Amino acid sequence: MPIHQLTQVGRTSGGVVLPKGELRALGLVDEDGNVKDQPVRVTRTDTGTWEVSVIDPNDYPNAEA
Repeated sequence: MPIHQLTQVGRTSGGVVLPKGELRALGLVDEDGNVKDQPVRVTRTDTGTWEVSVIDPNDYPNAEA
């Protein structure tokens, strides 16, 4: 399992890069090789553990509940 670096995003957030191959397998990369704009939910499930879930764009913003 590869290790990814946590990076600064703006002034108030951090981010982790998701492998484009994994995103492509989920249909989240367009024909030009760009990652599509896609709502996702990030949920903290435990200390130091988060889950990223792809949300159907037709359910957004109702999925914010």
